[in-house]
Amino acid sequence: MLITGTRTGIGKSLAEYFLQRGNTVIGCSRRSSSIEHPGYRHFELDLTDSKQLKRMFRSIRQEFGHLDSVVNNAGTATMNHFMLTPEETTRNIFEINFFAVLACSREATKLLQKSDQASTSILNISTVAVPWSLDGQLVYSASKSAVEQATRVMSKELSAFGIRVNALGLPIVRTVLTRTLPEEARANALARQTIDRMCEFDDLVGPVEFLTSEQSGFVTGETIYLGGVR
Repeated sequence: MLITGTRTGIGKSLAEYFLQRGNTVIGCSRRSSSIEHPGYRHFELDLTDSKQLKRMFRSIRQEFGHLDSVVNNAGTATMNHFMLTPEETTRNIFEINFFAVLACSREATKLLQKSDQASTSILNISTVAVPWSLDGQLVYSASKSAVEQATRVMSKELSAFGIRVNALGLPIVRTVLTRTLPEEARANALARQTIDRMCEFDDLVGPVEFLTSEQSGFVTGETIYLGGVR
């Protein structure tokens, strides 16, 4: 399986989990690998650079021949009023959060078709910022909203190839980055959830494993939000 953005955070934790489960995991980030495991292959690249992206997939094809699943996890966020957000920042967020996901999915489709599994999958990581429509998160939530719409359309366009496409909408997950989140912001977010606690890694790994395996062979075009946020 391929997981993007595996140097830190959720991407790294997912890669380590699936490696422990015996999967061969391919990861990538803009910097060198932070994972050491015989079943792990890391690519250092900028996903917004089409030449680098295509070079990675050529190498994957040469080394592994196929993919069984892809998790489009890499992303970025900047919280600010849209009137105060520079155009360059807006374009950068969309380049990483949307256009890179589209390009990665396009290239991955060629290798997912070569899998011997009856059903292969693409899983896009989204956020509860989409249904919540929070102020200060216009650009970030808009980029992820685009990902969710792409998920729905791609699920239809790729169904003929036996490829399922779903998305997972994450609430605030307890990571190193969220430790610096102001207490008021954390409390406000939790108050909107049905389950009144922070999302832990163990809460999301089950849905990820389900949506990337043949167990979810009849699920496609869906965005599943964790924590009861709608």
